[in-house]
Amino acid sequence: MASFLTKSPLPMDRNLLLTTSTRAPATIISLRTCHDFQEVKQLHAQFVVSGLLGYHPLCARRLLEAYVTMSQIYYAFSIFERIPSPDVFVYNTMIRGLTMAPFEGKQVHCQIIKAGIVPDTHIHSSLIHMYTNSGSIDDAERVLGEFSEENTLAKNAMISGYLTEGRVDKARKMFDDMAAKDAASWSALITGYTKNGMHTEALALFQDMMVSHILPNEAALVSLLSACGQLGTLHQGRWIHAYIDKTRVLMSTKLTTALIDMYAKSGSIECGYGLFQKMARRDVVTWGVMISAFAIHGHASKCFQLFDEMLADGIRPNKVIFVAILSACSHAGCVEEGRQYFSQMEHGFGIKPSIEHYGCMVDLLGRAGLLADAEQLILSMPKQPNSIIWGSLLGACRTHNDLKRGTWAFENLMELEPTSGDRHKLAGLMFANAGEKEEAAKIRKMIHEKEMVTTCGSSFIEVEGAVHEFTVGYTVHNKARDI
Repeated sequence: MASFLTKSPLPMDRNLLLTTSTRAPATIISLRTCHDFQEVKQLHAQFVVSGLLGYHPLCARRLLEAYVTMSQIYYAFSIFERIPSPDVFVYNTMIRGLTMAPFEGKQVHCQIIKAGIVPDTHIHSSLIHMYTNSGSIDDAERVLGEFSEENTLAKNAMISGYLTEGRVDKARKMFDDMAAKDAASWSALITGYTKNGMHTEALALFQDMMVSHILPNEAALVSLLSACGQLGTLHQGRWIHAYIDKTRVLMSTKLTTALIDMYAKSGSIECGYGLFQKMARRDVVTWGVMISAFAIHGHASKCFQLFDEMLADGIRPNKVIFVAILSACSHAGCVEEGRQYFSQMEHGFGIKPSIEHYGCMVDLLGRAGLLADAEQLILSMPKQPNSIIWGSLLGACRTHNDLKRGTWAFENLMELEPTSGDRHKLAGLMFANAGEKEEAAKIRKMIHEKEMVTTCGSSFIEVEGAVHEFTVGYTVHNKARDI
């Protein structure tokens, strides 16, 4: 706790509050322009010294809001506890800040009950969001049950909560049973479907939304474009883009970034790059999406160019950017460039390499046949390698016929994923390629006896707006003969 935080309640003198100017001083207004925690703390200290914190009605409220925005819940809670009579704004702000702190959130909920506050749309929706985010679905359902009549906003929060927990059927039933659905209701279900990998269902729901003459909000459009990108449905993605233009939806940075991502994943990187070049403002997410797109399409030199342009634009790279750059180096075989970016990430930008960055480097070195270097990198990792790291090394050992290191990688994989059919299958191929037929036969037998599931290759094609999926060995498609 900072020294300037007093333990006593804020002295809200009613007569003084009545005579206080309704116009907020500049220091209070400036809270909303703060960019970091230290700036908020400095203003907090000024409020204590000047007496504003105790006597201006807006001061504590705006300070609470600023701490919540900065995710400084300890400081926010200390301010909240000293406000003698919290109103709806104060309760709602505090609950939003306690999304990932359910114990403190329950304390605030108890205070709301003790204060005799009747079910409020905003407060109780935030409570539902808090409980569902912490996995307390039962508590969220009890909060929803406090409403005597249907409350659309609260039910929207509950639908999102169900979908966060993967309870798709419950979310759909609540949605279907709602007497009044707004754009947020449709958006909650579409977004939830997309997050649960139900991309086809999300697009089908969008068609129902159009029939119901409900205009989708930005969140729904972003999720729909994500679904199109995952399915590779360029035709439907273009239709949504045309709809956005026709209805004159504001092309925010987030929405434009979603369009770029959709085009890149659907095989039309030129369209995505065209949108990127026209953008007046690009954030680090936009740069990351564009760099990742060129990395996926194998244009490493373009990734390097965009990285330099991003730095010139004053944007600092984040972890995602470096994953994309290192991935581009791996696919293009740019070993030295990859080493340079990996070093620059930590020593130039202060970003500690994560497991994903190490995975990219192991993949890069493995593809280049530098298996000894890949081994040394794995041994130097500050954290225990995960299955992705070992799987990448195993794949490289199979390609380059390094049975010794491949066996080492397989043994470590079996500790992490002992029932993985795909890992056993890859090891079997490695042994077979190396002429170890008995070992390969043992692994095939183990896969069969333990009924391990192996992943079959699959692909999607779009014909006249319909998406068709094909997997290896699948022969029952109604157009199988034509194919």
